[in-house]
Formats: sequence, structure tokens, C-alpha cells
Amino acid sequence: TLLASSAASDVYKRQAILRPTKDKELFIMDMAKPDMTKMRRADRAISREDALAVIDRCAYGTLSLIATDGTPYAVALNVVRDGEKLFFHSAMAGLKVNSLRENPQVCLLFVENPTIYEKGLTTLYTSTVVRGKVTEVTDFDEKRRALRLLCDRFVPSLTKEETGCVETGPKSTGVWCIEIESVTGKQNRRMG
Repeated sequence: TLLASSAASDVYKRQAILRPTKDKELFIMDMAKPDMTKMRRADRAISREDALAVIDRCAYGTLSLIATDGTPYAVALNVVRDGEKLFFHSAMAGLKVNSLRENPQVCLLFVENPTIYEKGLTTLYTSTVVRGKVTEVTDFDEKRRALRLLCDRFVPSLTKEETGCVETGPKSTGVWCIEIESVTGKQNRRMG
């Protein structure tokens, strides 16, 4: 067994183990997965609490997942956080729903106040990346609770009467819950 390594940086260092196959001419390469929760620019890291607060302030997050045909797929979502869980709603069928059922590992990106800083040739921002596993919420009362949380967050001025669809909505609305497995945040607010 041969050991090969490549080092783009300490965070993304990979080790490949080369094993000969039966015909001794071909090799199988197993790549060790890098720790994707470590940040290359640790000097821009923000605390976990600040990263969670970004989620609470952003109007939407971008959900990244693997589509049913194996290709990357991303979609913007309204998300509400309830402790270590994120909730969003969907249609009852479609590419997103089918993809989530097939491969529940997801990643969400939230970016707050991106501003182009031309003189610095950079973008000023605060962002959060969440990784986790999504599950479909099927319990009627839990779906209603999640929909109420979404309404309270995104349309707080509407009364319960005006959002009465929450009471019947769980029958015709998909609701999903992401258990946060990791969360990282960073920011670039330097002007020079």
C-alpha cells in the first residue's frame, strides 16, 4: 500500500491510499475526507452564537443538495430556527422534495448584507454555513407548529385569523426539519 498526499493548506490536506487491484496494473485511490467544518480563513471566524444570529436575521438561506440525477441543486428558502433545528416549507412533490427524500444530507448558506468594496477589490459580508440532515415532518401538530413559527418570523404583523391557513395548511404543505450538525460563520468587514 502506497501513501500519497497533497497539501493545498493544512485544512484541506488530503491523503490518498493507493491499493493495487487484482490485475496489479490499476490502483484504487481512497481519498480521506477533509474536515469541511474547518475554515481556511480562521481570522474571519465568528462565534457559533453570532453565526446562529445570522440565520435569525437573514430573509432567506440557500439550500444545497444532491438532485435525484446526482447533480448539484440549490434553492433559496425562507427558514426559521428553533434552537438547533431549522424549519422550512415546500410543495408536497417536486424535484426538491424527491431529492431530499433520496439524499437527506444538506448544506445551507446564509449571507448577510453583502457589499462590494471596490477600492479593496473585495466583498464585505457576514455569512453562516450549516450542515445537517433533513427529515420530513409528518406529524400534523408539529407541521402546524413549524408553519406558525415561519409565519411569526416572516409575517409577524398578521393576526392568527389572517394566517388561518396554518390550521389547515399541514394537509397540503410539506414541512421539513434540518437538525444542525455543524455551523460555522465568518465575516469580512475590513475596509482596507
